[in-house]
Amino acid sequence: MKKILYIFLIFQACAENESKIEEVRSFESEKVVLSADDSIKIAEYWEKANKVPVYSVDRQHYLDSALMIKPDSAYFWQQKAMPLYKERKFSLGKPFLEKAVLHDPKRYLDYSGFMKCLFSNEYQESIDELKLAKEKYGDGYVMDHTYNFYIALDYLQLNQFENAKNYLLKSKEQQFKDFPNDPPEEACHYMDWFYMGVVEYELKNYENAIENFDMSLKVYENFADALYYKAISQYNSGKKEETEKTIELAWKNNQNTINEDQVYYVVYPYQVFHRLSPRSRKK
Repeated sequence: MKKILYIFLIFQACAENESKIEEVRSFESEKVVLSADDSIKIAEYWEKANKVPVYSVDRQHYLDSALMIKPDSAYFWQQKAMPLYKERKFSLGKPFLEKAVLHDPKRYLDYSGFMKCLFSNEYQESIDELKLAKEKYGDGYVMDHTYNFYIALDYLQLNQFENAKNYLLKSKEQQFKDFPNDPPEEACHYMDWFYMGVVEYELKNYENAIENFDMSLKVYENFADALYYKAISQYNSGKKEETEKTIELAWKNNQNTINEDQVYYVVYPYQVFHRLSPRSRKK
């Protein structure tokens, strides 16, 4: 009875901390049962973590303190990994990402596959994880794209162009099914059309490549990277006059590159006009 009264008094005294506690609890279903005291401490560490720069060592230390209390918090492990990946410190971030997947695979297995595709470029590991996510949880989306899309990028970077094409076709089919009322160029993401164009270009199917680049350009007008590869495809198709006009348009719009959120941290596969490229500099 005294124990119950004591816990009640703790909750009464710490009413102002309830919102912080609930924020932490909402991140995941709890596996380690926390006392009221521990919940408050974790909420305080999380609050402090958000008051320092996201890339700082201090933030890592606050997250470590929270994880000492709740070591099965997949969310906190992911929060440790994410800034390290964005800083290209992949070997430091990878063990933390693995912990996130271990404690909540449904939430972070696909995310890990995405990170290994675009950030650390561990393409075979990315394929394995995303295929496992498909097997366990069905076809889904991560960071605005289908699992099949990222598997296709992995194969593209491994020069396995037929496999890349097959998974882009799966991605397109999935999106057509999920968005049946949208026109084709919108139902299927413009990045899918762009990379299908790239795959067809690599397979020397230049007319098919041009058609796919045109579909991408219907949504993202003056998309310089699509224009660039379209021009090369036109040239290889013998369309010399059209090539000149298209490549001029690509140079003119060289600031209109891939506009995904991650573009500030990584160079996308086949991205011509990224910020490190001299092609992106204004003439």
